[in-house]
Amino acid sequence: MPVDSGTHWAQRLLHPRSVAIVGASARPGSISTQTLANLRDFGYAGRVLPVNAKYTELDGLPCYPSLDAAPGPVDLALILVPAAAVPGAIDDCVRAGVGTAVVFSSGFGELGREGLVVQERLAGAARAGGVRLLGPNCQGLIYRPSSLVATFSEAAQAGLGESSGIAYVGQSGAIGGSFLGLARERGIGLTAWASSGNQADLGVADLAAGFLEEDEVRVVAMYLEAIPPGAQWQQLTARARKLGKDLVVLRSGRSAAGRRAAASHTGAMIGPDTAFELVSADNGVIGVTDIDQLLDTVVELAARKPVRGPAVTVVTSSGGAGGIAADWLEEAGLRTGELAADTRRELERFIPAYGSTSNPVDVTAQLFSQDDGSVFHVCRTILDDPGTDVLIVIMTNVTGARAARVARHLVAAAEGTPKPLGVVWLADGNQIAEATKILRDHHVPLHDSIGRKAHVLARLYRANAVRPSVRPEPAVDATEVFVGSGVVTEAAGAALLDALGVPRPEGVLVTSAEEAAEAAVRLGGRVVLKVQSPDITHKSDVGGVRVGVPAAEAAAAYKDTVDAVRAARPDAMLDGILVQRLVPPGIELLVGVEGAADGYPPVVTIGFGGVTADIYQDVVTGLAPLSEPDVRELLTRLRGAPLLLGYRGRPGADVDAVATAVAALSRFAAGLGDRLAELEINPLIAHPNGVSAADLVLRFTE
Repeated sequence: MPVDSGTHWAQRLLHPRSVAIVGASARPGSISTQTLANLRDFGYAGRVLPVNAKYTELDGLPCYPSLDAAPGPVDLALILVPAAAVPGAIDDCVRAGVGTAVVFSSGFGELGREGLVVQERLAGAARAGGVRLLGPNCQGLIYRPSSLVATFSEAAQAGLGESSGIAYVGQSGAIGGSFLGLARERGIGLTAWASSGNQADLGVADLAAGFLEEDEVRVVAMYLEAIPPGAQWQQLTARARKLGKDLVVLRSGRSAAGRRAAASHTGAMIGPDTAFELVSADNGVIGVTDIDQLLDTVVELAARKPVRGPAVTVVTSSGGAGGIAADWLEEAGLRTGELAADTRRELERFIPAYGSTSNPVDVTAQLFSQDDGSVFHVCRTILDDPGTDVLIVIMTNVTGARAARVARHLVAAAEGTPKPLGVVWLADGNQIAEATKILRDHHVPLHDSIGRKAHVLARLYRANAVRPSVRPEPAVDATEVFVGSGVVTEAAGAALLDALGVPRPEGVLVTSAEEAAEAAVRLGGRVVLKVQSPDITHKSDVGGVRVGVPAAEAAAAYKDTVDAVRAARPDAMLDGILVQRLVPPGIELLVGVEGAADGYPPVVTIGFGGVTADIYQDVVTGLAPLSEPDVRELLTRLRGAPLLLGYRGRPGADVDAVATAVAALSRFAAGLGDRLAELEINPLIAHPNGVSAADLVLRFTE
């Protein structure tokens, strides 16, 4: 039952004592007729109250002229009237003290601006009157523990199957209906299902939160068309993790077309949804990219056997299938485990000499032709092996009655063990129909693709392997560290680096060739000249950088730099030229922070930098604030990580100094919140001892 104060509305939505159907009709084939039939046919035990002034009775039930006339209390009202009549129906709900209203009617925000105005007015009236609103333009909901089938979806009419503990919620009714039917086809009867439609009030994340609080729900599958607000998503995912329940998320709108423009390299290399993905990953959310993956995942989760480790043992009668499986497992980030010597000796009792007891285990076709329990014993022996986390049985030319017999042995082997056993059956579905039913009836995961099986196991393993992270406290008040607004040049931002303890090359801002020459002499050795302008982020693109300039040539270099920039960007406002001491070479890294936005924390990006950063895009990301151990762990994920440790005689980098600098920047960003738009150091030069921030991009939102 709902216990969270933020989802108290779910009691009346999911456990209504009475359901009113506003706009009920006797017209055969109508949406209202089908909705009424679904409520009654699936055994809803509460009061069903048809409301329509045209009738006194519908389907043997009293029909009321208005909600006011219906006996109360009314927990749930299903509104199936034309769009023009919906505002009046909501007013009636408010007067009658209805808890939740589901508006099936279309003709609102999906039509454009005018419809959206009406929709917002509708939601406002409902909120003001204490009525929670689902829809409009939705297909309703199903909640099996209450025998509540409050939808007109045709997918429900074919039956719902055995309740599995799996819920689905999505904005699209069409996608939801397809998922309901496809899940049933694969042996998964959904426990809960909802379509949120236009989401004028209750959205996908709200419904997911309500489902999570139900004891009967273990898994919530979600289809998102828009990223939820950050605070809500963090609360939802953390709650799921605390409850030990799984969230599986399919999301549209992930393409590059959705990326926002950004001045920095960092903004161009990470998507606008990176913070959402990082929050999801931190809380063990299982992300998928299409409906097949969503289905594959819930099929695995229905078995209630977590993937605890990456070691997979494959049993097959085909050496070719075993080799394909090994390749797919490695690509997915899993591995074929090594069986213990005792396990292999035991397997020799059942596997012919021309088979193989090494992983992948080739039992030969002979084993699957026997009905002496050999299949059961082979599977249980492998599942008992300490080097096996998961068992996959790949079937090929085993069909008909023989397939059904093997399926029964596989079911028996799967029972009584906490380790997952799954089947990939490569055969005509019509020839293994009985075997398929046996496996699905007993929740033994069945797939028809080796690659998809490998990847769903990998997704589940990664989600299960997530450990709670302890984040350092951000700066108490970042404005005490540095105060800025708009775009801050590198010269002006030097004070920030100094305050955070991030080393930088000594430099002087100059506005004339003479000052440039004097600065170069004072700094000594060779220098770097860089244009300083709030209008120019990528200095080298406009000829605004000169590297390794001798002091004697500093004046001429100043003039050349200014001339080049004026030619390329005559509109840019120049603050001057920054003359810096040339730092020793090292490994060039990129460190960037995208500021907090939409309730999500800042995103820290670390990668290999310099002018080739955009080409190689070898970057990793994390949520601010980061601790120094967090940064060191992120660095190990880079493809070029071996360079940091020293590679082929080249000196390595001071990883500890990198971690200290990045952690300090991340704490500053977290403390600043949404006032920071972006911060980037490219490059942060990592030396064998220490680091140097050789450039800085800093932009505030205010």
